[in-house]
Amino acid sequence: MKYFTYLAISIMVIAVISLFYLKKPDGQTWLSALLISNESQQAKEKVISLSSNVLDQAVQGVKQAGDQIVNRISDEPAAANATSNGKIFKWQDETGQWHFSDTPNPHAKSIEVTLDPKGVTIIAAEDTSILNRIPKTLNTPTEQVVPSVFNSDSIKKLFQDTENVKQKLEKRNKEINNLSAL
Repeated sequence: MKYFTYLAISIMVIAVISLFYLKKPDGQTWLSALLISNESQQAKEKVISLSSNVLDQAVQGVKQAGDQIVNRISDEPAAANATSNGKIFKWQDETGQWHFSDTPNPHAKSIEVTLDPKGVTIIAAEDTSILNRIPKTLNTPTEQVVPSVFNSDSIKKLFQDTENVKQKLEKRNKEINNLSAL
């Protein structure tokens, strides 16, 4: 079986090599180094054009999604009110947590800050009206359930995944540029 495999491979190699010497009726060889070079160059150009088109489409999609998010945020009345008076205050509570608001905190020292609206991500506030109905003498421990959309771990993971995708796209773009330089 081993010798049969060697024999079959040898016959295939001889057949491929003979294509460089055998000629068509028009006098051209069936295969030539120039033909292979031209075909591989055309294939490389097709791959590069397809890859760059896909990358351009992905970049356009991300830009459009970002523009839509910015437009939706700027269309919300709360965002318009916050930016209309132009004042944003921040303060730190006793646990070290920073808070931002459009009104200063009467119980703590507030610092007025100026924020760039394009660099701010606005998340809708949770409805806290239910807190007014809970009696303060409740001694049973309850777990605070945070909706998964506002879960800080999932948001951090989303940003990490986004950064990983960005790095992979940049690496792929560099590889494509290196191939096109050949």
